[in-house]
Amino acid sequence: MAEIINVIVVGAGFGGLAAAIELTRKGCKVKVFEAAKRLDNKGDVIMVGSNATRIMQKWGPVLSGVAELGAQPNAMRIQNQDGKILLEQPLPADYEGCPNFYTNRGRTQISMYNHAVSQGVEFVFDARISDFFETETSAGVILNGERYEADFVIGADGVHSKARTVVTKKSEKPQKSGFAVYRSWFELERLRGNPNTEWIAASDSDLLLVWIGKDTHAIITTNTKMKSLTCFATHKDDSDTEESWNLPGKVEDMLATVEGWDPVLLEVIKQIPPEVLIDWKLLWRNPVKQWISEGGRLALVGDAAHPHLATSGTGGAQAIEDGATIGALIDINGKTNIPLALRVYEKLRFERTSLTQRMGWETRHRWHQTDWEMIASNPELLKLPQPAWLNGADAEQYAYDNFEAAKADLEGGSPFKSTNIPEDHVHVDWTIEDMMAREGEHVGSDFYQVRNS
Repeated sequence: MAEIINVIVVGAGFGGLAAAIELTRKGCKVKVFEAAKRLDNKGDVIMVGSNATRIMQKWGPVLSGVAELGAQPNAMRIQNQDGKILLEQPLPADYEGCPNFYTNRGRTQISMYNHAVSQGVEFVFDARISDFFETETSAGVILNGERYEADFVIGADGVHSKARTVVTKKSEKPQKSGFAVYRSWFELERLRGNPNTEWIAASDSDLLLVWIGKDTHAIITTNTKMKSLTCFATHKDDSDTEESWNLPGKVEDMLATVEGWDPVLLEVIKQIPPEVLIDWKLLWRNPVKQWISEGGRLALVGDAAHPHLATSGTGGAQAIEDGATIGALIDINGKTNIPLALRVYEKLRFERTSLTQRMGWETRHRWHQTDWEMIASNPELLKLPQPAWLNGADAEQYAYDNFEAAKADLEGGSPFKSTNIPEDHVHVDWTIEDMMAREGEHVGSDFYQVRNS
């Protein structure tokens, strides 16, 4: 890169950290503003798929640190609410040598942060950005009345993104998904001595157990390296409370969500320490086509652009892909036309993330509104989708390979065709309202856009 490019990143989540690392790898000077006073190890489990680890393997010790603590269950056991096994879905340990992990969210974030610091990324914590600004040649943020300026700004400020409001010029709020999830992370040792749960604690292998029922699913994931487990249960939610890690949950309320279900699940829930149980509101936003500001120097990444439901299994990975894509495009384009590079980023990423966002709803709907007759003849319909177009993606290389074609489209040439989605997929715009209108009812298989069998 001939000239140093200065970048401001707002937010130190997975998308912000990935962008900071990737841009620094490509020669940029990056400064990150994070609203939290500090990063910590809070959080439970996140799936880091091969499409993310393919990128992370270039980040020094980060991936090896994830591997030291990551779980790799060899199958997902999907059961009905009584514990009857419906499907044992194999879970590959890797894709083309790039591993798949279920790992601790907070520790992975800290590992990414430590690597970013080692590479020279500057961080400012307790930084609540009050506004963004943009000129023909720069963009920046305002913090405590002071202006900070760079060549461009990345808004990685989450589902409640202020940057998104600036980009779209719409003050829409995140929308409720209709559900919340009880989440917990605690020691496997607590399951010892109970005949219903001893086998979980005693297993030498990592386990991934799912129970499905009407409007509810529950998940247990064990991590033998950390001698711990997570236990989740979704529930209907009509409250107006914002999504937060800090809302305490009650064990008795979680039990009521799955009353009468498999005794194994109930006995695990009874062992959850009350202080580690949270009630996390699941919020999302409509897919939005505009990720880049009018002046082309403010770009959205991660949840600010495309928040995913947890049942997508790829929200964090898509944020990491965003960072790798921007890094590659800035590397190609340099400082001469940053707005073009960022608009190409939007062109390369929108159709893919629109589909993976929808995939989260589709998986949840298959589990919550199960057509039992259909499942009896084809239990594969319950699978968590792990297609090659998703897990085999190389976002960085895709950006290098497709920059010119996307650029030509933006400049009035041939329409660009995305190839980081299923080969026969035709993009169709959709909204949360479209999906929520189908809650509580069966839909035909032709409604689902992501094949899982």
